[in-house]
Amino acid sequence: MKRLFKLDCFIIILTGILILGCAPSQTTKQTGTPGTGTDNQLEAEKHYSFGLEYYKQRNFDEAIKNFKKAIELCSKYYEAHISLAKAYLGKRDIVAAESTYYMAKKIEPFNARAFEGLGALYSDLRRYGEAISEYESGLMIDSTNVNLLNGLGYIYTKTKEYNKALSNYAKSLKYEPENLTTMFAVASVYIEMNEPNKAIDFLKELKKRKPNNTDVRIKLAETFVDLKRYNEAIEEYNWLITKEPDNYNYHLQLGAVYQWQKKYTSAEKEFETARALAPDNAAPLFRLADLNISQGKYGAAENYVKKAQEINPTDPYGEYLLGDISLRRGYAFVKKWEKNKKKNNCSSLKTALSYLRTAISFFNRVKSDATFGSYARESINSCNNWIKGLEEDRWFYCK
Repeated sequence: MKRLFKLDCFIIILTGILILGCAPSQTTKQTGTPGTGTDNQLEAEKHYSFGLEYYKQRNFDEAIKNFKKAIELCSKYYEAHISLAKAYLGKRDIVAAESTYYMAKKIEPFNARAFEGLGALYSDLRRYGEAISEYESGLMIDSTNVNLLNGLGYIYTKTKEYNKALSNYAKSLKYEPENLTTMFAVASVYIEMNEPNKAIDFLKELKKRKPNNTDVRIKLAETFVDLKRYNEAIEEYNWLITKEPDNYNYHLQLGAVYQWQKKYTSAEKEFETARALAPDNAAPLFRLADLNISQGKYGAAENYVKKAQEINPTDPYGEYLLGDISLRRGYAFVKKWEKNKKKNNCSSLKTALSYLRTAISFFNRVKSDATFGSYARESINSCNNWIKGLEEDRWFYCK
């Protein structure tokens, strides 16, 4: 697999920011008509505050219940409508979220937040035309709204209209020149445009301006990795480790870079350091398993997977790794059979079939996973093709 850093990861993060935004606003100031009396207003504000707390805890059902109660008490409570829509999005109830945003637009047609929410929602659904319409309508109300401008930048990046994307991000930076999310988005556009040097130059200039900003260093390291400029990535991770030597994740990422360089001893050292820093975290053990697979040490890899699964039995990384081990073992016996297709070598054929079918069983458990699904589906197809050939050979040679 073996890339932890991918441009798609940043796109996913930016999409999440655009869809959910920050948590619903802490303010309890009502916009629009607050209701028919002071008691109603105070009670509505109380339920709104409860809803915010539940939202933070990702208890979306209770958040929805309280936001609805606030709206029942004050039907034109704009903040409650916006927060209710976000809570629906938390549950992926798209229809309810959409209708709630439209209700908010009716309450305050000259407030851009509902347009922002709808634009992000449609963007997530890849209904880009509708998303652009909402964002542009919102900008007619508030031309300085960074979220609206970034939303358009994101859409135009996805539709490969890169100049439009850069134009919107430039406008966004005009209003919030220190917004790192926007700056990172610009670098990502340059990479999408197949102009990696511009991305690197942009980030290096940012590093000059913010030499001690860890987020900038992390983004630069990840970009170097994406471009396979591993030595430069190593420099950034080493700098990060000097600032936070106990940050196990930096050691994990540095170890992964060494692994891609096939510097297995250095990789193992970093993974073991991460393991010592985070003994209750399964990630270092999974990485050690992956490292051993890279070196053909399948028994050791299995042991690491088992230890990791004792800590986190539901992590799909474990199923993926076990599938990869079985696939590699099976393929080794496929090659052994192909070199000697004779009846006295039928044990190799049967062993290959067993390992390949085991691999399929593991890959089937993660074939829908966002991280491992693509590799799992490709591996299942490869296994099935080998199995088909082996079954034909078994009929001919191993009756």
